[in-house]
Amino acid sequence: MLSALVGFGVAAGSARYMMAGSRPQNARLFVMLVAESPKSNRGLSWTLTRDLLEVIDPHLVHARVLMGLGTGRPLLEALTPRRGAFADERLLVFEPGVARALALASRPSSPLTWLLRNAWDGSAIELPGQARRLVVERHHVGLIGHATMDQLRPQLTMTDASASFVNRFVYAVVHRQRSVPDEGNVPPELHLRYGRVLARAAVAARASGQLQRTPTAERLWRAAYEELAEDDPDGLLGIALARSARHVLRMSLIYALADGAAQVGPRHIESALALWRYTRACAVRIFGDQPGDGVSRRLLAGLRAAGPAGLTLTEQAALFGRNVPAARIEEARHRLERVGLVATCAERRATAGRFARVTRLAQDESPA
Repeated sequence: MLSALVGFGVAAGSARYMMAGSRPQNARLFVMLVAESPKSNRGLSWTLTRDLLEVIDPHLVHARVLMGLGTGRPLLEALTPRRGAFADERLLVFEPGVARALALASRPSSPLTWLLRNAWDGSAIELPGQARRLVVERHHVGLIGHATMDQLRPQLTMTDASASFVNRFVYAVVHRQRSVPDEGNVPPELHLRYGRVLARAAVAARASGQLQRTPTAERLWRAAYEELAEDDPDGLLGIALARSARHVLRMSLIYALADGAAQVGPRHIESALALWRYTRACAVRIFGDQPGDGVSRRLLAGLRAAGPAGLTLTEQAALFGRNVPAARIEEARHRLERVGLVATCAERRATAGRFARVTRLAQDESPA
């Protein structure tokens, strides 16, 4: 189901969107399926998704699927239209070896983390320092990643690369429920029945415009947003869940588009929340006992409490009672900046009459 949601979101394209603050949010998801053992048949889920997408959008399957991330350059090349070719901004990435990609991204010279972060955000992406400069302004990327628990967990640390990776994904821990000799083959008529319905919905979704919530759905969303904002566990799990509201919003949009709805209704919000609760429980299985970073967590909490005013470097030191070295606070601040949770800039304070460095929550962390 998660793989199908990613695939349909890519097929639907970026024309329909919802707003979160001042930033549009499209039908774009990154999903990671994490197997408890190598016998979990994750590959079967991709096969079933591909067969369904063959009915929904054959062109997408044959021309807009990228098998593997590599160094990141294949991603950019796939999004760069060839001369005279139709510019299709959509791309579905299937990466069966996410742990290898994460190991590659942890290298100081690797741009992969930055590329994926911007692909998820919808920002311009490019490969810096290349002889042939590639820049892609418009893109609509969905990603399905596979890994095993043993492969993934050693790569997950509080490093910048790991943190940037983890909070762009939603997670499902997968296992084999029972032995199925025919591997659960789905009859072609079922693919046709549901695929044709979703194909019509995908075509309808390409009409440009913003989707609004119904009044009932808006009330439901506001209550859910407060609950999501208060969900703030410690350690790497907290970093992994930092974009929970964005994930739920995008899920609800995909559900509404797949439903052919003109507005996001209560059942789309409820479906997204139910799916998020499941994926959150899976994230706890993966990240729950990973070591935390108390300084980063406390600094982030202080910045949330400070609101739009933010905190100067002096105020950040005072937050810790001046008992934490400035270098340690700076390290924590840089980590939060690199994963996109906060931003620091120099500005003139009226009281001091001179420039001070002020840290605030990033724009896309403000309530939607």
